[in-house]
Amino acid sequence: MLTWCAPALLVAIALRIALTWSLPYAYFHDDTPDFISTADKLMYEHKWELHEKKTFLVPILFSAPFALPIPALKSIPFFQHLLGLGLIILIGALCRLWFAWWKIFIIPLTLLAAINPFYLWYERTLMAETTFVFCTALVAVAGTLYARASTFPRLAFLCFTLVLEAGARPEGKLLFGFALFLVVLVHWGDLGRAWHRPAIVAAIALLTHLATKTDQAGLLLYTSVARLTPAQLKSAPGFEPYIAPIQADLQRRWDERPQFPRVRDRKAIHDAIEQYLKDEAMKRGEKKNRVGVERTCFKLARETCLRNLWSLPGLALVKFKLAANESPAGRFDNNVLFGKQREAFTDNVPRNVRLSRGLTGQFLPDEAALHEFVNRNYGEVPWFNDWSAKWMLAVNESRLPDTAYPNPDVPKFPIVQPGVPLYFLGATAGVLLAMLVPGPIRRFHIAWGLALFGYFFVIMLTANVRPRFRFVFEPFWFLYIAMLGDFALRGLTRIVKR
Repeated sequence: MLTWCAPALLVAIALRIALTWSLPYAYFHDDTPDFISTADKLMYEHKWELHEKKTFLVPILFSAPFALPIPALKSIPFFQHLLGLGLIILIGALCRLWFAWWKIFIIPLTLLAAINPFYLWYERTLMAETTFVFCTALVAVAGTLYARASTFPRLAFLCFTLVLEAGARPEGKLLFGFALFLVVLVHWGDLGRAWHRPAIVAAIALLTHLATKTDQAGLLLYTSVARLTPAQLKSAPGFEPYIAPIQADLQRRWDERPQFPRVRDRKAIHDAIEQYLKDEAMKRGEKKNRVGVERTCFKLARETCLRNLWSLPGLALVKFKLAANESPAGRFDNNVLFGKQREAFTDNVPRNVRLSRGLTGQFLPDEAALHEFVNRNYGEVPWFNDWSAKWMLAVNESRLPDTAYPNPDVPKFPIVQPGVPLYFLGATAGVLLAMLVPGPIRRFHIAWGLALFGYFFVIMLTANVRPRFRFVFEPFWFLYIAMLGDFALRGLTRIVKR
């Protein structure tokens, strides 16, 4: 398998060397400060503290380089490039484990992973996505191995990968549901004797959940469904006047054409809930409400979802369609490197000054020095931007018909929503077929396929309208499309043998 991955690995190494040469330092994204705040607390306050929105794995990985003599803006992307090479091997392993005709598909699929601009962009960016995608593919490999031979060491390996997955991003813990279902399916015939195995998975899932709690999931989910807030709320009596103007604005925009809340709407909803809790506490003569904003958001989201249950799948699908034609990654152009990155560098000047030597290899004493570092060490990468644009044109070329919506500003020019690219539909068909066709790992594909659909639903319903939230599925689009070809070759072989 490694031999067949060799061409893709060579291409991947060449591309990553070229990108490192063009962009020596990593892109400092506006999410980066949330990860490096852990290193700041460790180095200058001598305490372990995670940002309220982050889980443990990536802050650990981003803190360790500060103990090295190499600047973190160089060592972290190098490590992420290694994960990118590892992802190619994992995709090759899935080809070997899933396909009968794996030697036909392994080179094209691993080469696609090697040249995928989305992987390259995130590997060069200080974010959690590279680690998260690698861990997700690792969970798929571990689950496949367990379905093929359900030994206890393989169960331990599966649980280990799930803990890594949950530590990479908050939604990663959802895949414990996949593992629990898989173990039950594999041992269905002798569950009375092997009951302790799903119990072990459930116990580890509970412990991991307690260790990876974050403080924004409720707000994200409620913001997504706030337009559907019931007129009379049981979970927060009297909240209706606070949400009414926000809800009316969201409905007005939806009536024009499907539009979902943005960051400003989330902030407005947070402020409305906070004000509601303050007023309720004042009515009871309390200085502070004992029920926090996040807990209230979960209550509101739960009630809204339960009372609009049949609307939720369509809502998630529409949200996906709105960004289906957009790149889940970004570009390395001047707007990003000298605009958004500059804002991220100066968002918390005292902290970035304290960490500057570990980040850049030199002490930057003030905001002017931070600006000078950006000006001196960054520049757009035209070849990467061109390649990314060509990739998007290629994958979006074949798609469903576009939809035109009336434009209230310029009636003569309607707003066109591009149709969903067909490769998404091909991958969906591959998942369904893998779940139906008998085979040695059909139980794995049933559990994994249902997990992917559930994962997709939860992420689409909860997350912002940003295509980067579907990045976790990127390896599986092409794997399951190739699965269709593998099934076709299997069927053709049977016909020829007959």
